[in-house]
Amino acid sequence: MEKLLNKNSFDSLITGFKKQGYKTIAPKKDYKLVTLEEIQDANEISIDHVITNNSIKEFFFPKTEKILSYTIDKNKVEMEEPEGFAIKSVIFGSRPCDAFSLPVMDKVFNWDCSDKFWVERREAITIVTVACDKSDSYCFCTSVGLAPDAKQGSDVLLTKISNDEYLVETVTEKGENLVKELESVFSDPPSGTPDRQVATVEKKFEIDKVKPWLDDNFQHNVWDEFSYKCIGCGACTFVCPTCHCFDIVDECTMTKGDRVKNWDGCQFTMFTMHTSGHNPRSTQGMRWRQRIMHKFKYYVEKFDSTLCVGCGRCSRVCPADMNISEMLEIIATEENQPVSKE
Repeated sequence: MEKLLNKNSFDSLITGFKKQGYKTIAPKKDYKLVTLEEIQDANEISIDHVITNNSIKEFFFPKTEKILSYTIDKNKVEMEEPEGFAIKSVIFGSRPCDAFSLPVMDKVFNWDCSDKFWVERREAITIVTVACDKSDSYCFCTSVGLAPDAKQGSDVLLTKISNDEYLVETVTEKGENLVKELESVFSDPPSGTPDRQVATVEKKFEIDKVKPWLDDNFQHNVWDEFSYKCIGCGACTFVCPTCHCFDIVDECTMTKGDRVKNWDGCQFTMFTMHTSGHNPRSTQGMRWRQRIMHKFKYYVEKFDSTLCVGCGRCSRVCPADMNISEMLEIIATEENQPVSKE
C-alpha cells in the first residue's frame, strides 16, 4: 500500500497514535544530541539529522531490566515474573539501518530458546522508518548489503519526495493496519514515479572479502596495531544496534531480591575474567579482534548474515577515533596493503 504524508500532518499523526493507544517514540533534539525517546507532541520531532545518537535496540532490549523477583523463607522460595513490560508503541523516524538491526537480533533472541521480553516487545512495537536523505563519512550501510532506503525490519517506510511530502509504503501487515487506523491523516499517492530524495552512501569495501580473510588470520599483527589507542570504554558496544551481550545479577537481601539483566560488552577488561584470575582475552587487541570476528565471522557462520548494519555509531562515539569501516577496508584489501603477520 502506498500513501502520501504531508509534513504539516505530523501533528495529526502523533495525535492519532495517542488516540489509538500507542506510546510514541521519535528522534528528539536536545542541543547537539538527537535521541530516540518518548514524545508527546509533533513539535518535539527532529528530522534534520543523519542518525540518532542512541540506537533502536534499547526499546526492545533495555539497558537494565528485572527478569524476576523472589522471596525466600525457611520452607520455600516464591518467584514472580514481571508483567506489563511490552507497551503498545510506535517508533517514528528511525533510520533503515536501525530497523534492519531488529531481524538481525531476532535470530539471537530466538535461537536455542525464545526470549519472551524481546518477542513480546517486537509484537507490541510498530516501526515507522524514514529513509535517509543525507549521510556522513561514518555511514557504510551499502558496504554491508543495505541501503539508505532499505525496507527490511520496517513496518512502514517514509521516503522524502519534496520538502514537505513523504511517500508512505507499508512493508508488513502490522504497518498496513497502522496506516488504515489513521487513514484520514494520509492522502492518495502521487501519480507516476515520484523523485525520491535518498542519500548516496559510498561503498567502502567488499563485504565478501572480509570473512575469508578473518578465517585465516586469527593471529595477525593488525589486531594490536589497530587497537593500540583503544581505551576499553565500551561505548562502541552500547551505541551499536546489534551488540547484545548482557550480564545477570541478583540484587538481594537475605529474604528477597530481584534478578536483573544488564548490558555488558566484550571490550571491557573484566568481560572474560575468570574467577581464577586468568583472562583469555587479556589485551585490548584480543578484545578488538573478538568484536570484529563476532560481527563478520562467527555470526555469519551461525546465522548467515553479518552482525553489523553499517550505521557508523561506534566510530562516531569513539573517544580514540577508532573507525570500524577503516579496519574493514584494511581487511578487505589486505592482499594489496599487506600487514606483517606474527
